Amino acid sequence: MRHLKTYRFMSFAIAASLIAAPTATLGAPEEKMIFQRPRGPEPLPIVKGPQLTLSIREAVTLALARNFDITIEAYNPRIRENVIVEEDSVFDLAVTSEVKTTKEHLDTASGLFSGGGQITSSEQEANAGVEQKIITGAEYSLLFKAFRENSSSRQKNINPDYETQLEFSITQPLLKNFGIDVNKADIRIASFDRDQSLLAYKDRVISVINDIEQAYWDLVFAIANLEFRRKSLELAKDLLRRNRIQVEVGTLAPIEILEAEATVAAREEDVIVAERQVKDQEDALKKLLNVADSVSSWNLRITPRDKPIFHTVDLDEMKSTMNAIQRRADLETARLEIEKTKVRLKKERQNLLPQLDLSASAANQGVESSFGKAVDRQSGNKGYILSGGLSFRFPLGNRDAKAKLDKARLQFLQANTVFSQTEQSVIEEVRRAIRRARSEQKRIEATRVARRLAEERLDSQEKKLKVGLSTSRDVLEDQESLANALSNEVQSLVNYNKSLAQLGRVTYSTLQRYRINIGDPRKSDLNTAP
Repeated sequence: MRHLKTYRFMSFAIAASLIAAPTATLGAPEEKMIFQRPRGPEPLPIVKGPQLTLSIREAVTLALARNFDITIEAYNPRIRENVIVEEDSVFDLAVTSEVKTTKEHLDTASGLFSGGGQITSSEQEANAGVEQKIITGAEYSLLFKAFRENSSSRQKNINPDYETQLEFSITQPLLKNFGIDVNKADIRIASFDRDQSLLAYKDRVISVINDIEQAYWDLVFAIANLEFRRKSLELAKDLLRRNRIQVEVGTLAPIEILEAEATVAAREEDVIVAERQVKDQEDALKKLLNVADSVSSWNLRITPRDKPIFHTVDLDEMKSTMNAIQRRADLETARLEIEKTKVRLKKERQNLLPQLDLSASAANQGVESSFGKAVDRQSGNKGYILSGGLSFRFPLGNRDAKAKLDKARLQFLQANTVFSQTEQSVIEEVRRAIRRARSEQKRIEATRVARRLAEERLDSQEKKLKVGLSTSRDVLEDQESLANALSNEVQSLVNYNKSLAQLGRVTYSTLQRYRINIGDPRKSDLNTAP
């Protein structure tokens, strides 16, 4: 009975250490904080030394500050913001200028020119001004032009002559490409893309927190399971030792030694597998936390401080479903996609029209023997040029515009279908998460009963072995059954906490549970490229 009592004491000690301690995950709310560049609900733990002991809230804090997925996702809103600027820059005022010179020495058939039928001329031209596209689709320009011409022609009264012009011109589409909506459509679409990237960032943060919770509890179970396997191995070795003594004194058959040796070998294998599982779970958590920045730092040991507990929560399916529908980023993203396709559809419907453009220009002009005199004459409106016109273009069949319109219609219908599908998926995910949490609640009680019965059975089996009514194999089997029952009990508690984390993920209550507000990642400090 001594080793059974020892086993039971160790089992309860392990179970108590893994079960009784409260976890910060479901603890009292803490001070609310603003989420810019990811920060967690706890002061950032210092990663120092060969071992890192973490509560689950500290693990979340580390992940929000260091996780690669969050960092990568944080760049996308800034990238999308620049796309908006790119699209809006179409309407920026532009300064233009041009300078060119030409020199000619050409034969001519006219006898009016000097040089034995040849004429020599040179011309310099310079212009400067501004041009801009406005949101109605019109494009205008205001240019100042200056010309200087020198020629050997006898027909020129002023040589060299200077000419200046101030010209204003505008072209306004009247059908296709006309109006504010169609010309700002790409800006609106880029704005929707930016909003979707912000939602994706929020979703990534919540997803990473859930991944941290899942990995944290998996590590907790792996460590507990390793302890149970080690204790089970110790008991098997203790029974093997006692069997050898009894065989030596002739009170036990030699076969009992073989049974015990085989069990010891099997449980040694279980310990090896359990040790590997702990390392695997440690590495999975290290990757999420990004605490291993060199090959040697991967040897860092992570010790969870929190233990899984049973804490009753409200599992109202209808309330959880409605909360998810209101909060989920993927649903809002799908809704924004519908708005994007509406903008495209309106744009392509308008561009189905023929292209009819109105153009007009006005310029004053002056020519004199010097630049200054030419400017004075031009400013006095001694000469002017007025022009206007209409241009029409309509491709036969108009297949390009029709195809784009049809594509926009299909994208609109597709976006609506995706929204309905996403909404259905959200409802299914919430229902599944609720069922899982309820199932794990029931499983906790069932595993507790199973563990208690396994203890009683082992106690009874030990008593039978003592009076010769049982065998070592029976005791070893019941030892294994108790180890499995203890492991299952901890596993059920771990799974329950994991199910609550998953429920928070699908209902978007994770941020409320940790009291985190996500700010604008565009305002956070991110490393910039050189």
